[in-house]
Amino acid sequence: MAEEIDAVYTWVDGADPAVAAELRRHTGSAAASSSRYRNNGELRFSLRALLRHAPWVRRIHILTNGQRPRWLNCSHPRIHLVTHAEVFPEPQCLPIFNSHAIEMCLHRIPGLSRRFLYLNDDFFLCRDVAPRDFFFENGGQAIFVQERPLASDRDRGSAHDRACAHTQAVLNARWGAPPQLRRLPTHTPQAYDRDLLFELENLFQDEFRRTAAHRFRSPDDVVLNVLYCYSLLESPVWRGAHKVQLLPDRTPQYRLFMLERRFLRTMHAYERILRERPRFLCINDDLDGSPPYHPLLLSLRAFLPLCFRGRTKVERR
Repeated sequence: MAEEIDAVYTWVDGADPAVAAELRRHTGSAAASSSRYRNNGELRFSLRALLRHAPWVRRIHILTNGQRPRWLNCSHPRIHLVTHAEVFPEPQCLPIFNSHAIEMCLHRIPGLSRRFLYLNDDFFLCRDVAPRDFFFENGGQAIFVQERPLASDRDRGSAHDRACAHTQAVLNARWGAPPQLRRLPTHTPQAYDRDLLFELENLFQDEFRRTAAHRFRSPDDVVLNVLYCYSLLESPVWRGAHKVQLLPDRTPQYRLFMLERRFLRTMHAYERILRERPRFLCINDDLDGSPPYHPLLLSLRAFLPLCFRGRTKVERR
């Protein structure tokens, strides 16, 4: 496929005093200790993996609140730093700490290619991938899902689970109840079509606007990857060209590892990842409330340079 394809990352460093101060101003507490805002250096190694295993990516857009990773060569032609202020249509929503809201604005990044991959900084490629693994010649795309069904209870669970349930209700209202169980999208690079995102924004104007206005995660957020994937599969206009691919966990294709307070389990997981090199890897920091020098966080910071060696030209040092 000759079409140019970009990659997009969202990134925050919760240890930055300015971020911590903004969080305190809006929450009254030092919420930057949350694992959701913690920076373990993942972006550096995710970029290494992307450049090594998907060298065909044209440009890498890094969407931040204005922060710049100190190690990043921001003048490199393949790197484009973008601020929230450049993509949010309503500046009064800023500062924003809600990943659901930030994702609602990805398609507004200046200079973004029509088709692009979106990655969280804890997503890693351990094997080569090609454009055809995500996008098809007929205009369709791969939609990767895991075995776990989407949450459907809007009154229970985490804010993210309840937002998934809310998104299901939004989908049902637009496209009707699905013939098959909806499954949770995988923690892998997500394929998007920028033009279809603008169409979705027109179809779901209220939902996009409401989610983008939520400074923190809310149970009535719309979750973009859920809305996008199942609109493609269920809309009478778009369905038919796209292919669902089930990726069971702990296989050569996919590994989702939750970094929890289980030291031996973590060491075994590191060994297995190094040995098996799953195609798609996500290492999710689930150590809420832990200090940055927690032994398991230190182990992650030692593992990442071991797994993803070799400095790239987008790194200054």
